[in-house]
Amino acid sequence: MTNSVLKNKTISTRVTEEIGDRAKANLAKQGITVSEYIRLSLIKAANNEVELVNFLDSPEALAAKKEVENGQVEKIGDLNDLKAWVSHLDADTQK
Repeated sequence: MTNSVLKNKTISTRVTEEIGDRAKANLAKQGITVSEYIRLSLIKAANNEVELVNFLDSPEALAAKKEVENGQVEKIGDLNDLKAWVSHLDADTQK
């Protein structure tokens, strides 16, 4: 009989406390823990049994694409304006 060692790998991720709490509560309704859900999800991913969501094919994204193609957009700034806006968002989330 051969001695085999079960090897475990720890995988971690970070989410906001709110997301973690909501996920924990919703999964508890299904009778599983967050760890069990992630383990099952990784098994499906390893077996190529997952269908990835393409957010660019969402109804909202397709409608936005159509608006751009038909010239139905309004320019509200340039790249520097976008960078300033993102910096402002980052500063707000760190408060």
